[in-house]
Amino acid sequence: MAGSNQEHEAESWPPAIYHQMPAILEYLEDHRVVVVSAAPGSGKSSVLPRCLAESGYGPVLCAQPRHLAAFVAMAKVGEEWDSDIEFTTTRQLLDRFSSPAPVLAGYGAVVIDEAHDRTLGTDVLLGMVKAALATGTTMGGRCKVVVCTAGGPADGMLSAFFGGAPVVSIPRAAHQVEVRYSRGPVLDMAAAVADEVAAIHASQPPGDVLVFLPENADIIGVHARLLGLPVPGLAVRYVHDNLPAELIDIMLINSPVPDGRRRVVLATDVAETAVLVHGITYVVDTGLVSEQPPVRISKEAAAARAAIAGFSGPAAATGSTSRRSTMISTSTPSHTSGKMARPSVLKNVFGQLVNGGYLDKLGNLSDKGEREAYDED
Repeated sequence: MAGSNQEHEAESWPPAIYHQMPAILEYLEDHRVVVVSAAPGSGKSSVLPRCLAESGYGPVLCAQPRHLAAFVAMAKVGEEWDSDIEFTTTRQLLDRFSSPAPVLAGYGAVVIDEAHDRTLGTDVLLGMVKAALATGTTMGGRCKVVVCTAGGPADGMLSAFFGGAPVVSIPRAAHQVEVRYSRGPVLDMAAAVADEVAAIHASQPPGDVLVFLPENADIIGVHARLLGLPVPGLAVRYVHDNLPAELIDIMLINSPVPDGRRRVVLATDVAETAVLVHGITYVVDTGLVSEQPPVRISKEAAAARAAIAGFSGPAAATGSTSRRSTMISTSTPSHTSGKMARPSVLKNVFGQLVNGGYLDKLGNLSDKGEREAYDED
């Protein structure tokens, strides 16, 4: 039944990444960097680090773009791996690079998860890691690097950025997802989303609904709207990056939905990358991500969100996905909105790039830098 605890398990067993671990390990024997392309729920955030540690690449450092993602992945790995696997955030790892200590030298492997999430922090971190590897044993030791993405154009760009790093792709669920688009501008997001959920509940077969909203305030607004509608039979849950740890299980796992009710999960983009919400048949996507002001997501991100409706099995083939805004054609890094990293980090980035031969002392690209520049186009 939709909404049952069995459908809320963190991952199917065995996770899909198990089938590709032999290829990943084989590539790591001859390459410093391997790109792993896999959909959410494949096990790349929790099973991959455990397999690396088991294969002699410990200690393993795993960097996640969000605190919630790091917490969830750490909980899945289990306490028995505390000494071999360490979880951190992209920002915290960048802070380490602001010191002169060789950050990578103390690890057998570093996993950079959600590298397709084009934030300034992720882009700078990738540059720092590349520069550290270029300096050899002084900064990088013999550390191996596994860069994980959710697939799409980022795979080829990251492979080229790291000098032709091999890409290991994990097959995705192939269940068909019907996509529907809203007509005309949406003037009241909360009202429009609540009306769409009500329409799905009134006209579509049983199945849980996942709603993507840009910010926590939007979750509060939609939640209030849904509670105010004369629509019986809904069980509303929510998840966002600031959700206290003790509420994660309550909201997504250990909160049974009464028989006959349809679960509706209101979420920010953490449900796209940090937490896979299982049992979803319908996805309502506002097409926005939290920025100041909110910005539209890319076509690739929209497709990934829509695909969540196809993870649950053949029943999802009858589901519909509503996306409520026009999608832009290519990924737009969030650092174009003007966010800046800490000066100490950027200063150290410059030094690393000079030492690696990518820039001269005046900050100009060297021939090596020209050849290996990360071109997002």
